[in-house]
Amino acid sequence: MRKVFVSVLAVISTLVVVPSVLAALSSPSAFGASFKHGNVVTNGWASPQAVDAQRLRIGVPVRQTLTIANDGSLPAKYLLKARIGGDLRLAGQLSVVATRREDGATIFSGPATSLRSLDLGQFAAGQHATLQLRVTLTSTGTDSHDNALQGRAASVAFTWTATQA
Repeated sequence: MRKVFVSVLAVISTLVVVPSVLAALSSPSAFGASFKHGNVVTNGWASPQAVDAQRLRIGVPVRQTLTIANDGSLPAKYLLKARIGGDLRLAGQLSVVATRREDGATIFSGPATSLRSLDLGQFAAGQHATLQLRVTLTSTGTDSHDNALQGRAASVAFTWTATQA
């Protein structure tokens, strides 16, 4: 019975989604944006060690780097976004400091839950930027509240978007 329900659900979803997508693609606004000749190609890589919030100690920072590169032939404007997962109380105690390695400028400093979107600026073709991320578990102010954070899990996932400049 479950397989039949899933199959029916898949068919109904296809019948609803496909015509909507085709209608959007045939509308004049779908391809209305003008583009210069060339492309924007983005690559990114992070240090191999992920920050594991379950193993953090209060006051001891963990460092990680993130490099974003415009490997295309056109300039692009970049935004870095963070998505918080897991326990928001624990994530609120994670202090994040993001600095650009090239000039040492701090582009964000605060709790992970406040990290929504960072404007990384415009990257020329072939340009890259490396961010140094420092994450520190901060104290809640009391031992009993700090102890209540044990065993909780939180994650911060970084994504970026590039828009032709």
